[in-house]
This record gives sequence, C-alpha cells and structure tokens, in this order.
Amino acid sequence: MESRSLVRQINEINKLHADNETRTRNTVKTSGKPQGGSKKSTAGYQANASQVGYKPRTSQSGAKSAAGTRSAAGGNRSATGARTASGTRKAVSASSKARSVDASRNRRKAARRREAIVYTVAAVAVLAVLGVVIGILLWHFSFTKIALSDYLQVDFSGYDTHGVAEVHMDVGPGSPDFWSAVETDVDMSENLKNGDEITVSFSFDEEAAKESKLKVDGTEIVVTVEGLDERTLIDADRLFSGLAVTQNGLSPRVSLTVENASEDEFVSQISYEIDSDKSFYADGEEVAITALIPEELAQADEYDFELGESGNTHIHTVSEPDSYVMDSSFITADVLKKLEDDGMQILLDSDANEYGLRIFQQEAHMKAVFVGNRTTFKWTGAYVISAYFHSVTEAGIQFIENHTNDVQVVYGVTITQQDGSKAFVEAVVQFTNIILRADGTVDLSESPGRLVSCTYKDKNVKSLVSGANDVNYDTVKLEGQ
Repeated sequence: MESRSLVRQINEINKLHADNETRTRNTVKTSGKPQGGSKKSTAGYQANASQVGYKPRTSQSGAKSAAGTRSAAGGNRSATGARTASGTRKAVSASSKARSVDASRNRRKAARRREAIVYTVAAVAVLAVLGVVIGILLWHFSFTKIALSDYLQVDFSGYDTHGVAEVHMDVGPGSPDFWSAVETDVDMSENLKNGDEITVSFSFDEEAAKESKLKVDGTEIVVTVEGLDERTLIDADRLFSGLAVTQNGLSPRVSLTVENASEDEFVSQISYEIDSDKSFYADGEEVAITALIPEELAQADEYDFELGESGNTHIHTVSEPDSYVMDSSFITADVLKKLEDDGMQILLDSDANEYGLRIFQQEAHMKAVFVGNRTTFKWTGAYVISAYFHSVTEAGIQFIENHTNDVQVVYGVTITQQDGSKAFVEAVVQFTNIILRADGTVDLSESPGRLVSCTYKDKNVKSLVSGANDVNYDTVKLEGQ
C-alpha cells in the first residue's frame, strides 16, 4: 500500500511539472508575436506570469518610455509607437527570463522530490528484503546441523575372512520419531576380512527432519573392517598331524591300525579310519585314511580349513620290504634241499607209535604188537617222493586265518613193529610262511616245519598236497626238485 501511494505522488508531481513546462512554452510563443503596444496583450502576459507565481517588475526603460509618451503629446505617432513597442519587448523578455528561472527552480525541486521518493521507496524495499533475508537466516540458523554418520555404530565380530558387520544408530537431537525412521543399508556385511571396506548408506524422513528442525547430512560413509581375530589355519598337514599308523605282519599280509596320538586342542578331537574293507595289505599298496571332523568343529568360524584337493583324506602307502614268498621261483634247488633234509629229520624224530596203531589196524588191517601196554612201531627207509608249493590267493588273503604260503614235502617211509611186520606209508612234512627278505634271501627261520600227515600208501595225501579242496591257495608242484 505504502509503495503504491508513493508512486501516485510521483506521478502527480510529474504531471504538475509537465503543465508548467507547457504554459512556459505557450508564453514564449505568445511573446514572439507583434504586440502593437496593446494593453490586452500585456495584461494577458501578466496574467500568465501570475499563474506561474511570478510578479513582474517595471523596468527603468519601460518607465522612461511611458514618461516620454505622456510628455510628447502631439509628437510624431510613429516614433512614439516604435518606442512603445520596443519597451514592451524588453519587458516581455525580462519576464520570460524570470519565468524560465522559476520553471528551472521548480524542476529541480520536483527532481529532488522524486529522488527523495525513489530513495525512500528503495530504502523501504531494501529494508523489506533485508527483513526477509534476516527472517530466512533466522529460520535457517534455527535448524541443528547433524551428520547421520556421526551417530552410526558399526561392530565387527567373528574371525578374519568370516567376519560379520552389525550396524545401529544412536539417538541424537530431535524427535525420537525422526530417529526411529532412520534406516541404514550395508553393501557387504558377511564373510568379511580385515582391511575390507564396507559402505553404509542412510535414508530418513525429510518431513520428520523439518519438524525436528534438523538439517540432516545423509552422505554415505565408508568403514574399514578391523579387529577381527585371525582364524586358526587347518591344512592337511595339521589335520593328520595326530595320525599314527601301526603295521603288523609281512607283505602281502600287513594289517593296519590307526589312532590319534595328538594332544592339540583341535586335532585331538579328530577320528581317523581306514577307508577300505580289506584286512591285509601288500608292500607299496596305497590305503586311504579319512579324518572324521566333528560337526561343531567343521562349522566353527575360528578354524580356516585349507585342505587342498585331497580334502580330509590322507593316502598312506604301505611300506614293508620283507614279505612272504608268493612265487615258487624263489624256492630254488638249494632252498628245497634244505627243506627236504629238515623234513626228513622231522619225520625220523617223530614218534612212529603215534601213527602206527591207526595205520596197522584201521588202514592196513594188520594186528598190532604190544610189549606191556605199548606198541613197538619204528620208521625205516625214508625217502623223498615229491614237493609242492602253495601260496594264498589275492582274494583268500583277506579272510584266511592260517598261513600265507607253505612247502609240503612228501616222503615214502616204512613203519615196522617188533614182530617184523611192516607197512609202507606216505608222510607229509609242511613248512609254512617262508619269508623273502628285502635283500632277496629266503629266510626259513620262521618255518620250523611239522609232520602233518601219515597214511597207508597214498590215501588222502594226494588231495592234501594238490590243494584241490582249497580254493584259497594256488598250488605249484616243485618239479625236478
């Protein structure tokens, strides 16, 4: 309202100024026309001068012209008229100058009024703008500046490479409703390792922030993972560091047992088992042994398993350089001669009375002679008939409970008694588990030999030595021995 009133005042002043200029121009135009000394014209001029607030003064030349006119009655009229016109023009010229000065003065006054009004309007406008700015600034600075990242809490737990990030916001200034609506988003929160960088971004309710008079900086923040405990490395070497393998027997009849001999906190909880259904193993054979890890250990974050391609399986290679003879070629002529001689001695050193009664009465159907309550049987004329080598088959070795190999020497011998009666029999002496040492020599020290059969003529002997009734052994007759 005030601004519009000032504008109207300026317009009115400008209009008045324009009117004065118009009247001044009209007056000047009128003064330029021939007046003829007319009082009416002079009166009109005076009237115009009076309208602009100017009272003309009578000039000396004008007074003198009038006096000359009155005293020179009857003089030449043309001369008198000329002097009168000249005086009039001078008076008009002086009046015009006075009016011009007054108009100029009025214009300056009007200009000063306009400038004062303009300055006033400008000052009012500046004050109004300044008031608005101050109001905005007061409103602006009445807000509390906060950065959401200053109220962020990030906790790292777990172990290196298996860390977990948990974030939550503390409550700061403003309404609890604002803080309850603040949400965070983490680009990566699991399987973290020390040195990783995670980015946390924020979202919030802008209207709630305004209501709480908060100026919120929700710029995302990058947080470096740190403080995670180092995990305990469990590799294949450590996993099987407690494995103790015990071997018993000779190849190919080596038995294995496994146990955990570790006192390590982790390893001592491992169980080992042989991943095979075999009972015996040969030298150089590879045996898979599995480490059984308890579930709670396998899932624990504190352990870092790097077991490689083999996983939780260890390959144990059986190493037993000494073995049982499994090939008849190792029973050389010298070895066989030694066995035959030893067998002959075993036969002759045995008590013939243990076999004689059965042979005479049940097989040869002969009458036995007793001296007192004892028989009188003896061995005579013993000789070697044949020899056979037996070795257990690959399949049979897993479940047989007796020997792995043997050499059976068949002897022919006569059994007699005190009255001279006699019977021809065949006896078998068996040498078992003949050993082939690592240096290639055959060791008979573990094979003392024993008499396993003695029968009338060749009854039962052939089936015994041929192995026809035992599929778990391969039989080779030692020809030419």
